[in-house]
Amino acid sequence: MKLFEDPMSMGHCAEKISTRSLGELKTKKNRTLTAIGLFSGGGGLDLGFSAAGYKIACSSDIDSYSCKTLELNSGKKSYYKHAKALVADIRTTDATHLNVDVEKGIDILLGGPPCQAFSIFGQRKGLGDPRGNLVWEYLRIIREIQPRAFVFENVAGLTSIHGGTLYKQILEELSLGGQYKVSAHRYQVADFGIPQFRDRIFFIGSKEGFEVPPMQPTHGGTEDLVGLKRYRTASEALRFLDEPGSESKFSNHIGRTHSDRIIQRYEDLAFGERDPKTRINKLNPDRPSFTIIVGSDNGGGKGHVHPFSPREVSPRESARMQTFPDWWKFHGTGRHVIRQVGNAVPPLFAALLAEHIKKHIFGFKTIRNYEQLIERLDLEYLK
Repeated sequence: MKLFEDPMSMGHCAEKISTRSLGELKTKKNRTLTAIGLFSGGGGLDLGFSAAGYKIACSSDIDSYSCKTLELNSGKKSYYKHAKALVADIRTTDATHLNVDVEKGIDILLGGPPCQAFSIFGQRKGLGDPRGNLVWEYLRIIREIQPRAFVFENVAGLTSIHGGTLYKQILEELSLGGQYKVSAHRYQVADFGIPQFRDRIFFIGSKEGFEVPPMQPTHGGTEDLVGLKRYRTASEALRFLDEPGSESKFSNHIGRTHSDRIIQRYEDLAFGERDPKTRINKLNPDRPSFTIIVGSDNGGGKGHVHPFSPREVSPRESARMQTFPDWWKFHGTGRHVIRQVGNAVPPLFAALLAEHIKKHIFGFKTIRNYEQLIERLDLEYLK
């Protein structure tokens, strides 16, 4: 079977990635770290790691709308100057396409293979779903590129599908026969100041054998606030927005048109209650949002019900729950935007994780905190 196409027959990242040997890297603290993104989607990991000071030298995704988003926002912030977003199928992608110099290496590989195959919101087919098999393609790229570190993100449902055997298998395989020390941690992102409940697992590999301890929660509910700040809420995420529509000054802030019957149903919902027809929830303004989801492969994808208006939230409002800044514009309309938003790692959480990795794998002595990253990402609604 021909695994790779001729490199000249498909796109390449524009810049050749130039990094130094591992021996030299160990002596250079607080330098710029180089990253490559796979399954980059709408840019949650890319943006978060960029805000933490990493240089995303190349990103790749099979979705052209996502890649256009990554390039569309390049240069809007000094730390986000995207070299290239490559539209490519990972099954026919290798280091040559990504312009990686395997001899010199890269610092970190980022990626979250499609999670619908493992999600409790999907049909949980696991490796019976073609998307689930892309896990092994990500593993192949790690083996080929041999980065100093990697981040593999997925839904928490990965830990229980097939009775937990798949999780154990992936954890074992990611070590590449002992070449990488792999730390696996499950995080509820609301516990870290994200205005959304979102349960995810992160595998972090270190070629130099560093174990990465779990990050400690900083936020919690009103019933248990000892040493913690209060959860960030849906109403905070919705601050300073006008009503959605073509006249709005905010990008991607156009919502669905509802019938009078649906409007009345949404009006009658209590905070936190699920609509029996659309199966989406009315947001509680005093709690984090429910998980922002993608919807079905058949063009679905809906926001939750706005807490104060009898309508579904717009893609921009969903992006707020995901901690995307207002300056980050998504390419496309309708389901193209919803899928980018729903599949993403919240950029603020990604930035916190990136700083944590800088300390425990790359030896940085000083890292940015939550408030500093909010400022850096320009998340006015969370200040």
